[in-house]
Amino acid sequence: MGGSPLEKPWTSTDQTAQTIATSPTPASKFHIPSVIIPAEAAKSGPVHKIHILGDDVRSRFIAHALCGVYDSVELLGLRSMPKSRYRNVELAQPERTRRNAYSEPNAAPAHQHVKGDKSHIDQLIITGSGYEAVKAMQSVKDRVDEHTSVCLLNDGMGVLEEVRETIFQDTATAPSFILGHMSHALAYNRNRDSVKELKSGRMCLTDTNPTLDTQELMASLRQSKDLRITSGNFEKWMRFKLPSMVFTAAVEPVCVLLETPYQTILKNKSAQSMMYQLLKEIVTVVKHMPELEGATELQRYIRSEELKKWCFQRITGKASAPGDLLQRVAKGQQVDIEYQNGFFQRRAKTLGIDMPVNSLMVQMVKAKQAEAKAKRDSYIRIEETSVDDLRAQTRRTRH
Repeated sequence: MGGSPLEKPWTSTDQTAQTIATSPTPASKFHIPSVIIPAEAAKSGPVHKIHILGDDVRSRFIAHALCGVYDSVELLGLRSMPKSRYRNVELAQPERTRRNAYSEPNAAPAHQHVKGDKSHIDQLIITGSGYEAVKAMQSVKDRVDEHTSVCLLNDGMGVLEEVRETIFQDTATAPSFILGHMSHALAYNRNRDSVKELKSGRMCLTDTNPTLDTQELMASLRQSKDLRITSGNFEKWMRFKLPSMVFTAAVEPVCVLLETPYQTILKNKSAQSMMYQLLKEIVTVVKHMPELEGATELQRYIRSEELKKWCFQRITGKASAPGDLLQRVAKGQQVDIEYQNGFFQRRAKTLGIDMPVNSLMVQMVKAKQAEAKAKRDSYIRIEETSVDDLRAQTRRTRH
């Protein structure tokens, strides 16, 4: 395993090792060691350990799935969360109804705040939104080096480029990166405090710079039957990730513009026309990406009607549900538009391709999100209290 040698369990305390003075008698026929090691520790080898950094359902699901593969799975988070959350896991149960579905305890330990430890990290998985990736990597940059393997499972694209430009300008000490994407449909079930797998899926990985360390990480991940790992070159990974990217970049902004649920697009010809224009611009950029030159299978796929069919299938499946992006924008929360439409917009600029509709949508989403945030921040917070609390506060102020 790459990285500096792992500390053995007995090195953390001085009480488990006893120093013995060697005999000065030259007639001694036996070597007496200067340190006696406990028998259990002597039998144990390096700990097969992985760190998972994220605050979303994917991090909990992956941690549970890898507990049978690794000796130790450590969950790290950027935010403090209740210990009861995600304490159970519900795997996909197509043969059962919601009423008789069962859950099992999450095998992963409760997550720790990322600042709680400073030990070296050999293998790391980062999940979450695209805008969270740099912050997450920044929080552990002192714990990784050129021997660390990092798997980025963030939403959107362009995350790896930003992480390298922002944090790891020195490539000699930068970790090796793997790009990943999951198709598992996951949600949080409040009734059972569980991660619920609505539909089983696959995880596709592509190694951006193959090393012995990254190959070891990928080999370990393949042992999990719940993750269903596949791997391949960038073309194969892009073919796997592109449909979800296209849906988020071509359908979600239209829902934000119209402030309506998904199914409205099925009845609104103008909305469909706008979706087609967004899709056409995105496909044009993908066709000209230099890293996909010669990717005949992918080129054939994007020239067909498959992406349109995929979008309509997803819209039909979501029915009257409100758009994910629409909900975040309405609450003034941070959004991933820079890693969805914004990614294709930046690539189009370098390729000399115009994307007027996508550019307009990016600015529209940003404007609506900023307006909602300003409105949210303008609210006067009201805190319920009692007369006794006010009197106690008054006494503390006087003293």
